[in-house]
Amino acid sequence: MGDSKWYTSSKVNTWKQILNLYAQKYGKQKRGKTRWIFRGERVSDKLQTVLEKKFKLNGIKTKVIKYKYEIDIVREFQRKASLYLQHEPDKDDILEWLALMQHHGASTRLLDWTYSFFNAVYFALAENKKGLVWSFNAATVDEPKKIEITFEDIHRYHELVGYFKKKNDILQIRSLGDKLEDLAIACYLVEKRESMIYAINPFKLNKRLTVQQGLFLITGDIANSFEANLKEYFDKVKMSLKDNIHRIEINPTTDERKNIMRNLRNMNITNETLFPDLGGFAKSVGECLAYPEVFPHQ
Repeated sequence: MGDSKWYTSSKVNTWKQILNLYAQKYGKQKRGKTRWIFRGERVSDKLQTVLEKKFKLNGIKTKVIKYKYEIDIVREFQRKASLYLQHEPDKDDILEWLALMQHHGASTRLLDWTYSFFNAVYFALAENKKGLVWSFNAATVDEPKKIEITFEDIHRYHELVGYFKKKNDILQIRSLGDKLEDLAIACYLVEKRESMIYAINPFKLNKRLTVQQGLFLITGDIANSFEANLKEYFDKVKMSLKDNIHRIEINPTTDERKNIMRNLRNMNITNETLFPDLGGFAKSVGECLAYPEVFPHQ
């Protein structure tokens, strides 16, 4: 499916095969070399952000218009978010705003991933007969020093870092973990629009990001597709993308899908645990049809 030259692929059909694949490929990670992250979804040809999908749906093709509309979307969200929020992010914290927007279903340049392979398997099959798990080695794009060397306007990036460091708290707590550099990178990419992707999270984590072990890949240039950003960055740094991204198709029988869902439940992975609100609980009740033995009358 699609251009298979830029990723490796495999297929699994059973829970045993899923466990074997995890043990062989992801069970042991090399510090500083591999940091696998995962995304579960329906079987599709492309990795796409919601913003990218909305541009296509509405026939928006001009680069300048895409850049303008992203700012318009963020501005409109910021103007009216106070009607629904008790606490708003700082106006300058574009990363926290984008994460908040993503959390509530707005169109952003972020793409959701998780550190948990089994969470991704759940997302792939929760509402589908078959599904897809993407794995990506985030160690290639998870530190500022790994990507800032490619910036065309490094002076502007350092200006942004300096600006946010001046706004740091008195105990310098926020600077730990390179989060100020991450914020500067997010601002830089929104402003400068360079084709790349970067593994990122805001300083303040919401409940869903925490329980889902979530993070984002941020698109550098929204005028191009997520996949184009990915490919162009790896070309730029002369690394093999194919060695760092893997596509896993899961195509179980009906009974085997139920077995997979039952085993995920035994790992405490359900809609109720991943979406800790009434809506998540309501959906999890329906999931019990995959393992009806949990019902009292069974």
